[in-house]
Amino acid sequence: MRRSLTHFWQVHLAVVAGAAVTTSVLSGALLVGDSVRGSLRDLSLERLGRIDDVLVSTRFFRSELAADLSDESAFVKQAVPAILLGGSAVNANTRSRASRVQIQGIDHRFAALFKPGPGTGQPGLFLPGKQNQVFPPVIINQSLQKELNARVGDPILLSFERPSDIHREFLFGREQTIQTLRLTLTHVIPDRGMGRFGLWSHQGLPPNAFVSLPVLQKTLGQRGRVNAILASRRDEHTRPQDLQAALSRVLHPDDIGLVFCEQPDYFSIESTQFILKPDIVTTIKTLASTHRTPCLPILTYLANTISAGDREIPYSTITALNYGAAEKNTASAPFGTFKLTDGSPVPQLGEDEILLNAWAANDLGVRVEDRIELTYFLVGPGAQLFTRRASFRLKATVALEGIATDPKLTPAFPGIQDADNMSVWKAPFPVDLSRIRSRDEAYWDAFGATPKAFVSEETGQRLWRSRFGTISAVRIGASPGLDVSTTLTNFQADLLRKIRPEQVGLEFQPVKAQGLSAASGATDFSMLFIGFSQFLIVSAALLVGLLFRLGVEQRTGEVGILLASGYPLAAIRRRFLSEAAILAGSGGLLGLAGAAFYAWLMIVGLRTWWVSAVGTPFLSLYITPSS
Repeated sequence: MRRSLTHFWQVHLAVVAGAAVTTSVLSGALLVGDSVRGSLRDLSLERLGRIDDVLVSTRFFRSELAADLSDESAFVKQAVPAILLGGSAVNANTRSRASRVQIQGIDHRFAALFKPGPGTGQPGLFLPGKQNQVFPPVIINQSLQKELNARVGDPILLSFERPSDIHREFLFGREQTIQTLRLTLTHVIPDRGMGRFGLWSHQGLPPNAFVSLPVLQKTLGQRGRVNAILASRRDEHTRPQDLQAALSRVLHPDDIGLVFCEQPDYFSIESTQFILKPDIVTTIKTLASTHRTPCLPILTYLANTISAGDREIPYSTITALNYGAAEKNTASAPFGTFKLTDGSPVPQLGEDEILLNAWAANDLGVRVEDRIELTYFLVGPGAQLFTRRASFRLKATVALEGIATDPKLTPAFPGIQDADNMSVWKAPFPVDLSRIRSRDEAYWDAFGATPKAFVSEETGQRLWRSRFGTISAVRIGASPGLDVSTTLTNFQADLLRKIRPEQVGLEFQPVKAQGLSAASGATDFSMLFIGFSQFLIVSAALLVGLLFRLGVEQRTGEVGILLASGYPLAAIRRRFLSEAAILAGSGGLLGLAGAAFYAWLMIVGLRTWWVSAVGTPFLSLYITPSS
């Protein structure tokens, strides 16, 4: 065998070379796929640091929730509160502008989530500014520095949307408000580690700006509040469900936007969004039944006009409730008296019936059975306002006493509830202040936002239903044998146990697991690059076959002598196959070194000439034994 290999060394060398080329291209393509996956995986790990799970909410909650979660959960190693916003940045000196800027309100706990590296400049963010520095400090990464053409000491203007609990599609929701914060650039950090931070899988370099958490909280009017928690797990076996379960155990009413207001005879449950979510209202009613407490759902809305004939009252609140039904739940109704002017109880209302208080009935000069017309705004598609009308029959007149004089029936609508006079309303919808009369101002001074009319709960829900809900507050009386404070404590604890955090938009996302899954991708990169190299692989394999066939044909005389000497054909075939195996194996071993070179060359090309093929220039060579 040895003499045969050395005697025909020329053709054997060609076969070895062909096998080496085939191996180099085939294994090199596999290594390129490994390199793409490995590089994307490293990018995910680098941008997240020690962060495993993230909770990002559209609304703000207590920053102490992160500390409570760390203390409560055995699954959380570290939970860091932060404010995450999107916005734009402007260099006040050069007027250079950058859009889609990631603005992070952080403190020293955030920096601890990333491995410290040279030139990070992180400590400067958490120290007070220099004595001659008027504006708070900001740290940006190199990507944002290039876009802004900025240098240390330059004034940077960050602009972002000011958050609001009230959705813009709700009547009292305000248009988008842009807040601008002036800062001084104190450090520029590299585009790696903390400088590359980003929650969502992306191969590009995010423009990052880091602001001190207290500074951003003060600017947003959200002192002690954040909209994100960044969590690192104690072990890799922790599931997002475990974090959600721990989160539900430490929730506070303020975290889910609920406000409990205790009164001497009852307590009310309201929402910072002014409308309670339907599923939360259902849970409250169920618990009220369980606790055997009186329950009074309330919906208060604003009417543009209450009119009868040619007389009208501008801008009045109307409350929808079924007071009679609540009153029957207990011997003594805890929500206050609600009587007609003749002292009789308030009757149940039909869908087309309305009650006016004595002031409104006197102002309109109406009697029982007269027609009352309402006009009001509804928000349509694209936040457009539409005026709607409704007609009612006056059922009775309510005495101005008890619950009929309670301004707390109306939520603290922004720009309205806190106004000393109606003439200075700052409503988020069109208001014709010239319609307001001195009588209206006198009523406002005496009764504030107390409703002037009442309809049934079913009527209010039919007229003013929205996708956000149909109830603005629920009043709860004391349980039998308990006082209001004890009932409130028990009710609140049970309600928090019943409400799942994800119902109110508080849900942890396993961003690290999602990033690593995205790094693998739906496409098999190895097979993809083998497909790209298919022509070279097939060509080299055909060349090997042709060269070996040529070598066999040149040795036909040898085959004839062996056959004539009595060697069976199977033995001769095994002899040639053994030589082929040695040649192919030698070529394959030589091709492994060529595979590494081929993969390196492809990676260089993908980082430079063909960067659009994979979307990232941050590729590195990864050599795996399996490939």
